[in-house]
Amino acid sequence: MSSSISRFFISVTILFFAGCATIQKPLSGIVPGREAETLQSSISISVKTADRSTGGRGYLIFKQPDRFHLAVLSPFGLTLLEVFSDSERFTCLIPSKQTAYSGLLSELPDRGGLKSLAMMKWVVERPPQTGPSSDSMDIPMADGRRERIYFDRNGLMQRKVTDDGDEVVYKDYQNVNGVAFPASIELGNRRGDTVRIVFDEPEINQTVEDVALTPNLQGVTVLPLTDFKGF
Repeated sequence: MSSSISRFFISVTILFFAGCATIQKPLSGIVPGREAETLQSSISISVKTADRSTGGRGYLIFKQPDRFHLAVLSPFGLTLLEVFSDSERFTCLIPSKQTAYSGLLSELPDRGGLKSLAMMKWVVERPPQTGPSSDSMDIPMADGRRERIYFDRNGLMQRKVTDDGDEVVYKDYQNVNGVAFPASIELGNRRGDTVRIVFDEPEINQTVEDVALTPNLQGVTVLPLTDFKGF
């Protein structure tokens, strides 16, 4: 066999296995109709904006329909940043400064990274029901925009894109307590900010107390969300 033919077959083989690696295999043990009502997980997170990049480890607690608590920790386990969302109320707490910024989601400043973190509310929304033959669908959003949702061949939500450029990608689904759950998510907004979250041993549908989703603002200076200047 000539060297050129050998190189051709090697290239085809590499492309074949690379393509296979990107296809989500069917998950076993998924319970039909079971959804993630609550989530508790250690995470690694990276945030990139036009001004800076930051990242670290932390945890995420979520409860349907729209409450979540995200914390970013230092290498020594100190809490650097906490973000709480409850319906339209958004609170960012910086413990080292004993300062919090709170307001409506609509009041979030365009820069500084909070806009991308606030997208978590959109990221964790329940996906619409779809048949096995559907590969995408367009649906209206509560804020008047439209989004297109893409599904893989197994009916799992692969990514969502809004008509003005916000996007989230769900990767490497796994079976967690009978629920198909992604091992990581990557989201980006139309301003170029990006967030990547990788989940570490997530717990699905375990009890979440309200206190875990409520910021403790005792002794904390609370400022308008519009005053937030960045992490």
